[in-house]
Amino acid sequence: MIRKGFFWVLLIALIALWAYSDDLFPAEVVTAHSAKVVDGDTLILNNKAFRLSGIDAPEYRQMCKDGAGKDWPCGKAARVQLVAFTTPGSISCTPTATDQYGRAVAKCSSATIPDLGKAMVQAGLAISPAERGAAAYEQAETSAKTAKRGIWQGAFETPAVWRAAHPRAIP
Repeated sequence: MIRKGFFWVLLIALIALWAYSDDLFPAEVVTAHSAKVVDGDTLILNNKAFRLSGIDAPEYRQMCKDGAGKDWPCGKAARVQLVAFTTPGSISCTPTATDQYGRAVAKCSSATIPDLGKAMVQAGLAISPAERGAAAYEQAETSAKTAKRGIWQGAFETPAVWRAAHPRAIP
């Protein structure tokens, strides 16, 4: 009988430890003096790839339409904007998950921008897709859409739709 009771106490303790593990063991913050920007939502710090949490930016080769209906390289513009946001000083990323490509999904900041994901959405160069029922940066997206900033100036495919239509060749 004591063994059964001990088992249940141990099980409850393990569940509690798992439930509060983020508070007890916070994620390691990765900091670097500079970042290599891959595209509008991915950067590399200290040879580790990070995907900005809560956003999806146009793919590097993706084109969008401007207000006059002309093509413009929105994917390249998103990358240029993230480079500008990360250029002044150190970059810090706090991982929250890992994506299907093995990249750490993280909330990142620069010396001048406290939340790079939010800044990209506010600039109109990323969307904040609703995941698990809520968009992380819904207000920033609404602001960019109302002001017709970035991709909101004309027509565009969501990055997920564009990726599905343009799969990468596996080397």
